[in-house]
Amino acid sequence: MKIKNYNKFTNENILYIFDFDDTLVNSPSFDELAINYLKEDITIKDLLNQSVNRVGVTLDDLKWQDGRVYILDPNKELREFGNWIRKGDRLYMFTPHAFHLSNLSLPETLKELSELYKSVENKCIVTARQESLRNKITKTLLDLGLELPKYGLHMAPVGTKNAGYWKGEKIVEIVNKTGFQKAIFYDDNIKYIKRATKVVKEKLPNFDFTPVKVKK
Repeated sequence: MKIKNYNKFTNENILYIFDFDDTLVNSPSFDELAINYLKEDITIKDLLNQSVNRVGVTLDDLKWQDGRVYILDPNKELREFGNWIRKGDRLYMFTPHAFHLSNLSLPETLKELSELYKSVENKCIVTARQESLRNKITKTLLDLGLELPKYGLHMAPVGTKNAGYWKGEKIVEIVNKTGFQKAIFYDDNIKYIKRATKVVKEKLPNFDFTPVKVKK
């Protein structure tokens, strides 16, 4: 959806709820940086070494296809562990938890939706980034020219297991505190959108809530 379509909501007295990563900003992914390393870039070497050590392979065993890093294991000799998930004859490397806590994961550029964020007053951010990163995320927002939202930067408690459910609970809390009768929720993750929407609809059945899927 283009920014001109987002703007159709701006004349109403509503609360704008924004996700952070890949919604307001372009956040680097672990897979992209890992692939760059496998192509001779060394910026993510430590995280890759930690991952391969978990399953007893080496960096030379890693392959990539369609933006994903994996290991061939047709005999199924390796077990799923940590950030490794099996799909058929392959063991795929998923993003290690440590990546999200590192400076490597911090964004450096804005997405188109950031223009809407700048143009509205009644806004908040609800992100699955951990509360322990508040200072880093706050600095990143300001460095990228985004003011802190009027209704808060809300970050997930350490140990949150279901980010979509947590976002829904947090949105309900914010709405109850602010008294808005309508909200628009922007997120790039369809799973989070579905879970959050389910929570909001169950707990606030008469509330005017519109989720918007943002293209990555």
